[in-house]
Amino acid sequence: MIAVFLIGAGLLLLLYGYRYARTWPRALTVRVSFSRPHIFQGEQCELTEEIENRKRQAVPLTEIGFRLPRGVAFVDAENIQKSDYVYKRDLFAVEGMERIVRRYRVEGIKRGYYCPDQLSIHAPSLLFRGDYILDEPDVGSLSGMYVYARQVDLRPVLRVLDSLLGERESARRLYEDPFVFSSIRQYAPQDPTKAVNWKATARTGELMVNTFASVTSLDLSIFLDVSMDENIPFSEDLRELALCAAASLARNLASRQEAVKFYVNIAAKDRGYTSFTIGRSADALTQLEEFLASDFEKINKITFSDLIEKSSEESRGRQTDRVCVFFSAFDTPALRNSMLALLSGQQSGLFVTAVRSAQGRRREQQENLYILPYADTPRSASPGSFAGADSVPPA
Repeated sequence: MIAVFLIGAGLLLLLYGYRYARTWPRALTVRVSFSRPHIFQGEQCELTEEIENRKRQAVPLTEIGFRLPRGVAFVDAENIQKSDYVYKRDLFAVEGMERIVRRYRVEGIKRGYYCPDQLSIHAPSLLFRGDYILDEPDVGSLSGMYVYARQVDLRPVLRVLDSLLGERESARRLYEDPFVFSSIRQYAPQDPTKAVNWKATARTGELMVNTFASVTSLDLSIFLDVSMDENIPFSEDLRELALCAAASLARNLASRQEAVKFYVNIAAKDRGYTSFTIGRSADALTQLEEFLASDFEKINKITFSDLIEKSSEESRGRQTDRVCVFFSAFDTPALRNSMLALLSGQQSGLFVTAVRSAQGRRREQQENLYILPYADTPRSASPGSFAGADSVPPA
């Protein structure tokens, strides 16, 4: 009688095990997602790991695994293995109709786009004699996140740039177009008598003068060099520094609603280089941010001098008063000559050259091109800051 009972119990256990093997992954959803669509280098956000069992049958033990590129680091998580990727594995015991959520802090170390992949679920059999593996589970959400170039302190750059913009704006007002009417305002002692609008004066009882628009338009352009020379020490670090400074300037000008043209020496099929127009569109700035998060080592590049020369073709035939800001890790006489050729004596330029240390180095001026050496912050400074230009006098 006992033998029959044991045989029956064994058969029931085998049948239930067979049924469990077929039904355990049903209505089981796994979600791995970031709390934000993008962060800046050095910032943190949450990575959420969620498993939801929408059936009454429990899943006593499951192991969820996935991997992330090393550009994103876990701050306070366990069960992590590091190699070329960061592998994360966690154990869950999920009851029927239950949802379990775990959150971890992650930090953006390197710019790029990061999305969890190789998501898998392992579940041991009821007698732990084998594993059930589900390499393509029901994925509710497996979204990625951009790590943008870090934000840096732009005060030294902005001091010089605002001075250049102010000079160009003052020069434009000296050469107003008498055929392009702008507005009417009250008379000021420095206004010429010929500018008085006598009809408006008679109507208001006060002296009123006409104002006119400038004969030229003011353009602001940013040029970024993303090339690198492996034979030069710290070339990659300096390239990253120049990139972060250029990206931070674009964000600053976009917040001020300035119309800016951003050039990068990446070879594109249509024009041979890549450019973005930003300033009045949040989508345009997002496109630039995502582009600057790319891995430029695998993209064809042109020389920075070629970029400067090709971009000059856009402004030919137009009357523009242009201010150009150049960012590069290299500073050579040939490169400076390319910049001066673009400025052509009628425009102003600022060359921000990334250096290891700006100690003892001051701003230079070569004709209408200002050269500003710029170094990264000391290790003791706050993450993401940008310094080394305290020795640079304000413009």
